Amino acid sequence: MMCYKKIFRYCLALPLLFFGVSGFSNVALSRPALIEFFGQNSCSGDLIIQESLQEILLSEEGVIVINCRTWSDREGSATTFSHQFCNERRDMYQKHFKRTNLYHVSPVIVNGRWDANYQDILPAVKIGRTDNLESISMKIHDNMLDISVPKLKSTVGSGDVVLYAYMPTQGGEKSVYVDPDVSLTDEMKERINANKSVPFVTKLRADPLYVRPVLSMEKIGHWTGEKIDMTVSLSSLTSLAASSSPDLSYVVVLYEGGDSGPVLAVGEIVSLTEFNNTLPHSEPQDIKYLSPPKL
Repeated sequence: MMCYKKIFRYCLALPLLFFGVSGFSNVALSRPALIEFFGQNSCSGDLIIQESLQEILLSEEGVIVINCRTWSDREGSATTFSHQFCNERRDMYQKHFKRTNLYHVSPVIVNGRWDANYQDILPAVKIGRTDNLESISMKIHDNMLDISVPKLKSTVGSGDVVLYAYMPTQGGEKSVYVDPDVSLTDEMKERINANKSVPFVTKLRADPLYVRPVLSMEKIGHWTGEKIDMTVSLSSLTSLAASSSPDLSYVVVLYEGGDSGPVLAVGEIVSLTEFNNTLPHSEPQDIKYLSPPKL
């Protein structure tokens, strides 16, 4: 995969995060950051990126992930969790960032501003903290979602408020296979459970990984620069009516100037199921010993 035009901008600015600018670090880390990933099962880098997203969710406070799954009729790729609106948003970002490499079909966008690839997601998140995104307040009660979008400075003075719902992370379970001649020590088991490499031990995934796959996207309001409060009936949303579930999580994004603009504010409510999914696994992984070869 290749770096693109936007990469050098945040790579040059990244050292600012590590120099002692008074008060900068704490403020930057307290700001949310939004990653939009347009994954596709047939893309060779899809698994690498999703594993990176999992690691970032574990290590970085305030990071919100929108995993919008796409597909290609030409390639006959799997359509699990895929949506036409994901294809449309991917195409919009590709046009915005003037991408010409047809082989790079899974954009990773931070805050609607920074174009990253699988190697540059974390640096993009770090510099994305300087965008000073504001937080959107959210609260669920009686299948209603209360949303409060703050008053913000904006060169355009308007924007769209978009609601996403996503399913809990699923799939991607790993089985650990050990050579028959190897005896696992306690230290080796600790390394396995910490997802660290161990000689003569192989990890294989049983099924595809889907990190917080998006279920729906709805434009729910228009913002004019002032603070707005709104309440949305989750059961009345067409795309959610057939799939309403207590396991769903919700993300609200304010896009400046419309849903193709940069992100000004973002908020999230994470379901208990997904919250538990983001914690490190406390139970040992399934360990299987390979049978010795027949002579």
